[in-house]
Amino acid sequence: MHRLALVLMLGTLPFGVPSCGGDDGGDGGADPPERRGVILSLDRDTRELTIENTTGKRLEYGVAYKLERRTATGWRWINRDSAFILILKVLEPGGREREKITLPHESGRYRIVKSFTDPETRREILATVEFDVP
Repeated sequence: MHRLALVLMLGTLPFGVPSCGGDDGGDGGADPPERRGVILSLDRDTRELTIENTTGKRLEYGVAYKLERRTATGWRWINRDSAFILILKVLEPGGREREKITLPHESGRYRIVKSFTDPETRREILATVEFDVP
């Protein structure tokens, strides 16, 4: 089973760079501080994307996702012409959902990008998971 995961933090720096926290001042032997955000993990065998809400907030999102391929000049959006049903989904704090994903067949480095919204602040949260197709 191939399982990949990436956590995107709620705090962001300018230009959409995820905030990964700072040095906790420890000696390197201590556990890192708990990070809270949206975790995407992909099971390539079942073609399922798992979405986990580790925030303390209810999040809203849809089934749409961006599939991007890594090129020499950066990430290129390759499913721009895909159609998705327009539906509002809700993920409670600590909740987990699974979705079927269409994966590419051409070898390369890819990532899935999904958007989530905090309904209280209307703030957008982007989460990604990267994977390779051999």
